[in-house]
Amino acid sequence: MKITAHHIRSFLNGYSKHITHWAVAHTTFHTYKATDRQIMSMRTEAQKKCRHFRRTFSQSLYQAKALRKPSLYSPLLLTTIEGAFESYSSQNTIHFNFAIGNIPPGIDMIELRKVFEHCWVRKAGLSGERLWIEQATPENNIKWLSYITKEAERGNADTWDFENTQIPHQALLMDLS
Repeated sequence: MKITAHHIRSFLNGYSKHITHWAVAHTTFHTYKATDRQIMSMRTEAQKKCRHFRRTFSQSLYQAKALRKPSLYSPLLLTTIEGAFESYSSQNTIHFNFAIGNIPPGIDMIELRKVFEHCWVRKAGLSGERLWIEQATPENNIKWLSYITKEAERGNADTWDFENTQIPHQALLMDLS
């Protein structure tokens, strides 16, 4: 079975009620006039750095509990990757979009932004430019998920970064109670 935008969106939409924040984070990888091989190498390296971000972000929010019980003490991160194609603009970068949830109580927007930026820039070594995070509005979560999967609509099912999607199932089940 071929994975389509519909499959991806259906899966991600199942978590829409748990999304509390949205983010876009650019990398240092510019695909301007790059070959397909160079782009694949950049994409792989970007995903590796995003994986490091994910780990440090979880630990920054939940400390050592994130390692011991990740299904309970981890943020929800529904992740897509965009821009991994030859660009005709030197400004375009490979970047990640996130739908975020399961943030510990007591962490406000200012603190979350600081933690996100610290983990993305200082820990993962990615770009501090064009880093955007904001509070989600539940009525627009489906629209956000549709927006971050727009490359899938154009035939790029690899836009969903399955490896860097993190779902703390146990925490989300408790959230339903």
